[in-house]
Amino acid sequence: MEKGRITKEEQFRRFMLLLKFIFTFRYATRKQLDSFAKLIIGLKHPQWLVDYSIKQGLVTSYQEPLSRSKIYHLTRRGKKLINKDVSMVSRYHFEKRHAGMNTFNHHNLLVEAFFLLQKQLKIKEWVCEWVLRIDKPRKDKIPDGLVMLSDDTKIALEAETSYKTKEALRTVVSLYCYDIEELSLYNAVLVIAQDMLTYESIKDKLYSIDQEFCSRNFILTEINMLREGLCFYQSDTIALVEALKLLPKREVSYAEEV
Repeated sequence: MEKGRITKEEQFRRFMLLLKFIFTFRYATRKQLDSFAKLIIGLKHPQWLVDYSIKQGLVTSYQEPLSRSKIYHLTRRGKKLINKDVSMVSRYHFEKRHAGMNTFNHHNLLVEAFFLLQKQLKIKEWVCEWVLRIDKPRKDKIPDGLVMLSDDTKIALEAETSYKTKEALRTVVSLYCYDIEELSLYNAVLVIAQDMLTYESIKDKLYSIDQEFCSRNFILTEINMLREGLCFYQSDTIALVEALKLLPKREVSYAEEV
């Protein structure tokens, strides 16, 4: 596809995909944009797409001093281009606080999970927390992401980058118990830990809170395990694709879809 001259339609498609990726995660680093262009769009030399998007005024950037990273986000022109395809684009905005150190680490874990899960699963739609939270009360428990698979399985994502007390996890379990068993919002919760220390800590606490519910509805993994396609489900370490096949069959509400 990259050989020779590309059509205007193909160029437009590539711009749209890149801008929608930035919209989904609110912002991205240069490495993440290049990875998206290479892994998802399929470009062998992805740099030109990002550079040309900036040149066309669709994307802008600034240097974040704490993380020493260049942060790329949508401009008004970029928002306008995807307006017809993205219903919530009018609610998109970027502030520098969105790329603060704690949120930056959390963001990076979610983006890496996005790339890994795209390779392993047939994903129909990926919605991030900031979109899910639009017009919701602050006290509502909103997952870090919502993944809808091609078979209509809905998975709530939780990205964990730091220590959580047992009481904090108890609250999470209680809220998801209501969301899953009473409201039928999700088929399962996928918890992705940043490292093995966080993974083991969550694993030890989570299943001592409500072993039956958590064993049935929580899938736990760590980023290096996810690279291998592995997770912990129903008291065993198995392939993520196999865990999804074992999920309880239930009808899920579609009222919460974006």
